[in-house]
Amino acid sequence: MNHTDADNVKPTDECHEGFVREYRFSARRGTTWLDMEGNVKTQEFCCSKKRFRESKVNIVDRQRAHTPITRTGCKARVIVTTTNTNDQWVISKSYQKYNHALCTPAMTPFMRSNRGVSKADIDEATILKEVGIGTSQVMNYLTQQARDYHNVGFTHKDLYNALQRGKAKEIVDGDVNALIAYFDYKKHEDPGFFVTYSVDESGALHNLIWSDSTSRSDYICFGDVIAFNTTYKDNLYGRPIMPIVSVNHHQNTIVFATAIIAEETSQSFKWVLHNFLEAMMNKSPISVVIDGDRAMQRAIKSIIPNAKHR
Repeated sequence: MNHTDADNVKPTDECHEGFVREYRFSARRGTTWLDMEGNVKTQEFCCSKKRFRESKVNIVDRQRAHTPITRTGCKARVIVTTTNTNDQWVISKSYQKYNHALCTPAMTPFMRSNRGVSKADIDEATILKEVGIGTSQVMNYLTQQARDYHNVGFTHKDLYNALQRGKAKEIVDGDVNALIAYFDYKKHEDPGFFVTYSVDESGALHNLIWSDSTSRSDYICFGDVIAFNTTYKDNLYGRPIMPIVSVNHHQNTIVFATAIIAEETSQSFKWVLHNFLEAMMNKSPISVVIDGDRAMQRAIKSIIPNAKHR
């Protein structure tokens, strides 16, 4: 077995991304072996198509269509092992027989495991945003710097989410405490007031949703059709604000709930939908109108599978 030196390589995301570029398959972490002291001794990086989809995908009467099958049982993998000095890693095993087509070199930068916005790009984008340049124009500028869209290393959505995460960190404790105190007052004033929120690993406010008793009562009468819109971002922290609305029998717009989310991802949208249904006594809408966001579409199919959406 040939051992290839890999100076300054650690079994981290950088090592992971290096294998993706070299072998042109989307990799993920596999088995990790630890030594007696709990340090990583050996790390496996395997193809993202390893193993097969669970058998439940073949259920005939499932309520919603399954996502496209991507697992092919591919056994391609790379294993790295630390040396005794613990300051160097070597490739101890490399199995590169694939049972699927490899990504073309031109599309390699867009594989999920190969995308990421560097701190330098985030800092530069933040400076440009502070002088009033839009995210699309910032992306175009970074693309010109890289001389080609394929050389940037991330998509427009990746950049947008990275900037949103940066803004989320700007929320200071005083603002959050004041907001929570206000909602506590509202719950005391209105026993039917609903509010819940989540925090990230650092304890910063992540997602938030609230609804008063009037809005919850309106939903019982007019909640068969609801609409989501995440285009409202005109607030101090640039957070997406997501009102959940409909119309009453007078054709007037009514707001059932309002959410503030950290970023426009399926995970955040699922969180909102789950807590929205909890606020509305688990009464699901019949139809949902959205603004075309694919992440929202996936969230609706997951949380409200029987609702029609357009």
